[in-house]
Amino acid sequence: MFYGRTGADVKIDLSSGNVEKEEGNPEEYKAFLGGRGTCTKRFWDEVEPEVPPFSEDNPLIFDAGLLCGTVAPGANRTTLVTKSPQTGLLTYSAAGGFWAPELKRAGYDSLSIYGKSLDPVYLWIDNGRVEIRDAN
Repeated sequence: MFYGRTGADVKIDLSSGNVEKEEGNPEEYKAFLGGRGTCTKRFWDEVEPEVPPFSEDNPLIFDAGLLCGTVAPGANRTTLVTKSPQTGLLTYSAAGGFWAPELKRAGYDSLSIYGKSLDPVYLWIDNGRVEIRDAN
């Protein structure tokens, strides 16, 4: 673990059903810290400016804060970055709760969701395993 990170990210493509686990970049963690910084950096690197908000190429990028999953009180924030349908610009949202600490406990710092599934699906994340499961 470096800079409060687990060192692993996961990308999910709902169109193809592909789940790709990636090793984190310590230099990126150092430069952009956690949550909003690393989400915004990833969005900037991976999404072209002309991608429409409701496009399959507009990802939902979730990231757990640096202190999530530690004993620090109140360290439970999840950040979401995407392109806003209202403005057409990058937007972010933050939420509290158990989601971010549980993502860290499962072994991941961030989760990026791309594409569009033809059928209803849900994500199953457990002890480092990530699966796209049928929700019918």
